[in-house]
Order: sequence, then structure tokens, then C-alpha cells
Amino acid sequence: MDETNHRDDQGIRIYPPALAGILLLAGLIIHLLASHHRFHHHGAHVNQLVGLLLVATGVGLASYAAAIFAARDTTRDPYGQPAALVTATPFTFTRNPMYLGLTIFLFGFPIFFFSPAMLLAPLVFFVVIDRLIIPREERVLEQSFGSTYLDYQTRVRRWL
Repeated sequence: MDETNHRDDQGIRIYPPALAGILLLAGLIIHLLASHHRFHHHGAHVNQLVGLLLVATGVGLASYAAAIFAARDTTRDPYGQPAALVTATPFTFTRNPMYLGLTIFLFGFPIFFFSPAMLLAPLVFFVVIDRLIIPREERVLEQSFGSTYLDYQTRVRRWL
């Protein structure tokens, strides 16, 4: 397969874990720069608990789904060629549990820090993945697995 088939329309490769890390770091920097304006709110401990639970849930979901891919010897690289169509749990309730997990992970931080500025990270991540990464992957899966993938696509939602 030639290199152009591996690239999205802009010729830029976006790796979701790296994107998540960059967005988290940017959100944290914005939060810290704006933190002198922050006030202490009464539900801080609840926010921190919920935020940590979301971070742990996201990491767990993404890691579990990635481990299933590894066990089935198929690629986790969004630009790679899939060797298997994975439809086992958690792929029974979302077609993209690794991306969902990373989004939940990112969403935990604005909750934990009670930081509206940090909400940009999960929102930007969601839009980039949903508009630039997933459509390309769906085309490759349809080319690779045909009607089996199309049937799966009608049964299971892209996100939730």
C-alpha cells in the first residue's frame, strides 16, 4: 500500500494518545495561568473524587480495549491495516472504546480541577477524532471487512 493511502486528507498523521497528552498539557497550562483568579468552592472533594473516577474509568476502558486488540494481533495504529474486526465487549456498546476512554480520561481533569478552561481538551479531542480519524478508519474497515463491518456499524454506535 502506498504512503498516500495511510494519510488523512491533509497529509498529517494524528496519533490519538499523543493528541490527548498535548491537549491535557495545554489545558493544564491554561488552568495554571488562570488559577490566580480561581476561588475555592464547597464541593471540591466531590469534584476531585468524580474527576479521579473518570480518569481511572477512561484509562481502564482504553487500556482494556487496546489489550483486546493486542490479543487479536490487530493494529492499534489508526493508520495501520486491521487484521481482525473486533466486536467483543466493550466493542458491543461503542465502536471506539479506546477513543471513548481517552475522551473520558480527558474529561476527568476539568472536573477534578473545577476548571472550565480544561474542558477544551476533551472537546477538541472529540471533534478531531470524530471528524478526522474515525471516518478514515471506517473506510478502511469497510474495505477490509465489507458487509460484516457494515452490519456491525448498524448495530453499534460510533461513540455511545
